[in-house]
Amino acid sequence: MPTAPRRRQPQPREDTARARIAAKRAAKKRVFPIGLAVGVVGIVAIVLMVSIIAGINAAMGRIQQDDPRRATVAPSGLSAVPAVPGAAAPAAGSLGAPFNILLVGVDRRTNPEEGVRSDTLIAVHVDPQQKTAAMLSIPRDTIVQVPNVGQAKINTAFATGYNNAEQIYGRGTAPDAGGGALAAETVEQFLGVKIDYVAQVDFSGFAQLVDAIGGVPIDLQQPLLDAEYPTDDYGVQRIYMPAGLQVMDGATALTFARSRHSSDDFGRAKRQQMVLRAILQQIKARGLVENASAISKWLDVLSANVRTTLPLSDPATLTSLAALAREISPDHIVQLSLNPDDAQLTMDGSDLYWNQADVEALVARWQGAAGAAGGAAARIQVLNASNTDGVATKITESLRAQGFQMLNPDNAITTSDTSRLIDFAGRPEVAQRLAAALGLPASAVVDTPGPGDPPEAEGVDIVLLVGNDFEQAWLGGR
Repeated sequence: MPTAPRRRQPQPREDTARARIAAKRAAKKRVFPIGLAVGVVGIVAIVLMVSIIAGINAAMGRIQQDDPRRATVAPSGLSAVPAVPGAAAPAAGSLGAPFNILLVGVDRRTNPEEGVRSDTLIAVHVDPQQKTAAMLSIPRDTIVQVPNVGQAKINTAFATGYNNAEQIYGRGTAPDAGGGALAAETVEQFLGVKIDYVAQVDFSGFAQLVDAIGGVPIDLQQPLLDAEYPTDDYGVQRIYMPAGLQVMDGATALTFARSRHSSDDFGRAKRQQMVLRAILQQIKARGLVENASAISKWLDVLSANVRTTLPLSDPATLTSLAALAREISPDHIVQLSLNPDDAQLTMDGSDLYWNQADVEALVARWQGAAGAAGGAAARIQVLNASNTDGVATKITESLRAQGFQMLNPDNAITTSDTSRLIDFAGRPEVAQRLAAALGLPASAVVDTPGPGDPPEAEGVDIVLLVGNDFEQAWLGGR
């Protein structure tokens, strides 16, 4: 990523050293919480496997499962789920058009009260042409309308589908297929979008997959202490992880991602994002897409722990997935979630009730976020023209997590009461998208600097001048 030329020596109020450190860490951070990356690990692992290895039809048959939502005859028993408008089955063949996939992290431990259940739901919008993706996490305690259940927590959908697969979807439907299908249809209704595919991986499989890539490097910004981390036998244990850079094996990464009592569910989701980005970077760094010998060792793990409705038996699909694995960059994966910073929340105990209008606005942002990542060729620099220390660094991190291509932040030469966007490169579509992300009016975008504004600098397309009227929301999430 190009680095903008310095305009002057940094002032004490915007520590350049701290800005450089934050910029290095930005690739591992996210601003909006997001659910556990186990589903993504499963999809990436599938891509790695199917893109190179020949003669693995048996493994493909175990991983791929039919989507019971596509049945032509409605089963008897519990009521069928009404389809979302436009939710026709995706066409077979190469994944050339944008599609949505629901990633489900499954806890298969036999819970005396809930049985097998989903612990994580992440809707991912993928644009193969732009080589971008946008992820939207839905907290498991979100209250929604679950078909055949009524109002309940959204993770109830998987358990209901799992336990009643044949009654809902017809004779012969496997429990995990029924669970994934009902979870997908519940998410479709809640978000008002089509879910084309489902992918699920259980937690033991997640740990094994992380071990298969040699662990993941995680840089903890602060220590993690959870005095009540759940054990497999439904007891609790004390967990402590010190701050600093460390390489986590599968079990440690799972503990880090699942811990709930060290903060809240939204802080938990931040850690899960760190794991996701670290996994993707590790896969790219080790060149595992091209390493057939390494992939062949994963077949048993994948076959036992990953299930997806992606048509892996279609060679065109495998080719498309392989291309995505090679070409998509972690910097072009936008990470969002349903969280109190983006949607009004009412809590009743652990139940989460979200303002529907805010949910719709976030969904629209999610669907367009891949475009923001694809438009990242516009290089953006944040200059602090406010009287508040450190805001340029925090805003830079927040916008980078949303898919914008951000240069290192700096201080403006003078202070300003008003914030504005200066489009030096003639990129109005990106400037307006940036204004919308910040909640700035269209009038805040100008194409020429005014008196006291910074001059055009080589390598900088758009400057965000942060004035004293900046919003706290610009600084990122919790």
